[in-house]
Amino acid sequence: DMGLGKTLQVIAAMLWAREKDGHKPSLVVAPTSLVYNWQAELARFAPGLSVHVMEGNQRARLMRWADLKSKRDMDVIITSYPLLRRDVNLIGEMPFRFVVLDEAQHIKNPQSLAATAAARLQGRTRLALTGTPMENNPGELWSIFNFVLPGYLPTRPQFMRRHGDGGRADELRSRIRPFLLRRLKVDV
Repeated sequence: DMGLGKTLQVIAAMLWAREKDGHKPSLVVAPTSLVYNWQAELARFAPGLSVHVMEGNQRARLMRWADLKSKRDMDVIITSYPLLRRDVNLIGEMPFRFVVLDEAQHIKNPQSLAATAAARLQGRTRLALTGTPMENNPGELWSIFNFVLPGYLPTRPQFMRRHGDGGRADELRSRIRPFLLRRLKVDV
């Protein structure tokens, strides 16, 4: 749900990790419309973190990625799903502390360019933020889990045979429950 503090929780985790591990960059991938919201929230709640927004034409971004790869004091890089797809060859080579997918339903189709690009990202911790992990079928949930915990669920064909019709919902719910933080506005 909106307004439950998902962004703030991630920022708190980034601050904690910086305190514990020092400067290790994290990557936030968000819809284009939310990139500057992330920048504003980081400035508001974590002004001590260095934040870089990926933008501009391809040549400018290539130069910026090359520059950022050599920096040791960067904390957060924010990019959009369209730029992730275009820049994945550069981004996929970089190790990140956190890789955060905001509005992770953008990778609900595991064959999509966004999902295949996200799978190439190297993150010590992967987070998927979404208020709608599943809109049409359990395969969408599988795709998000395949990003967060590759190999945790059976292969997609096996998963769809077992859970595609909504059967065995209790079994699936108990398997994924430890990895979901679900809150409703009435609870907050």
